[in-house]
Amino acid sequence: MSQGQSRRTFLKTTSVALAAGTVAPAAAADTNPSGILNYNPKMTYRRLGKTDFMISEIALGGHGAAGPDRVANRVAVLERAVQLGMNYVDNNIATECDLYGEAMARSRTAGRDKWFIGFASWPQKVTEEYENELTPEKMMGSIEDRLRSYRTDMLDMWRPVGATWGEGQTNIATMYMVTHRTLDMVVGVFEKARQQGKVRFLGISAHNPKVFRRVLNEYPQFSVIIFPYLFLTKEFGGHSLLQLAKEKDVGVIGLKPFGAGTVFGLKPQQLDRGLKTDPKAHLLVKEMLQEKRISAIIPGVNTPQHLDENVKGSYLRDQPKTPEEEHVLEAFRRNFYANLTPGYRWLRQWEVV
Repeated sequence: MSQGQSRRTFLKTTSVALAAGTVAPAAAADTNPSGILNYNPKMTYRRLGKTDFMISEIALGGHGAAGPDRVANRVAVLERAVQLGMNYVDNNIATECDLYGEAMARSRTAGRDKWFIGFASWPQKVTEEYENELTPEKMMGSIEDRLRSYRTDMLDMWRPVGATWGEGQTNIATMYMVTHRTLDMVVGVFEKARQQGKVRFLGISAHNPKVFRRVLNEYPQFSVIIFPYLFLTKEFGGHSLLQLAKEKDVGVIGLKPFGAGTVFGLKPQQLDRGLKTDPKAHLLVKEMLQEKRISAIIPGVNTPQHLDENVKGSYLRDQPKTPEEEHVLEAFRRNFYANLTPGYRWLRQWEVV
């Protein structure tokens, strides 16, 4: 057995408390409001894999702050989200974490105690072309930076980023793998941070499906995976990533459900023009929530009004789809394909998972 294999074997035996237990459906809905943050009877809550945390099936992401006072914008969004029953927020870029931390500190009703918070290690990326720049010290430093961002002693989920963008990186083939060396480092840092009470759970986000297959099959320390999940995503036969996540009892968070705004007739670079609420956006959310193995989806939100439209997809999820709604979804499909710019055509790689 090689030294690398021995290391991975050791890592697989750690985090027993996270990996043990009876496997339950990865995103089963909960009917008991006891212990659910921000409980609203209209919202459905799904289990976030082996974390056992019940999160709102509509979650809040970091992008989208708009207007001259971005902090005030996020305070309004956070407070409306709490009213609507949302309780999971996930931030990526460091400045977004700072922004949300400031907004939570200013809010009287949507402070840090109202949220399960996921966060990245921006600007660090764990793909193989950057791994020589990674060190355990830098990773731990980024965790500590985020504690300061949110003005807290502990955060819920650290999820390093395994996705890169740049010249020529327009499809899965150019979005590199995450190596065993880096995953071993990530798990080692997580174990230390968990023992120190800085983070509770470990996740990972990426744009390469092979990253998740490696994580799910070889590293039980990971509790959540995060990737683009489109309204037109279909299952890939017996090799479904969703099915594998369910078998491993790992939560799944879906990003970019609106295809970076393309479904509304926008090019991705025009997102700052998308402040108007589309009164049919909830139909996309409703369609995606038919997939029960998804723990939550994160639609883009610029204003509190966007939140109201998005959560309608949860509130109306179980109503049968009408012929009129199918026509609307077909128009969204056409928009998606018509508005994908070269830099976003990699989204098509996620039509099958």
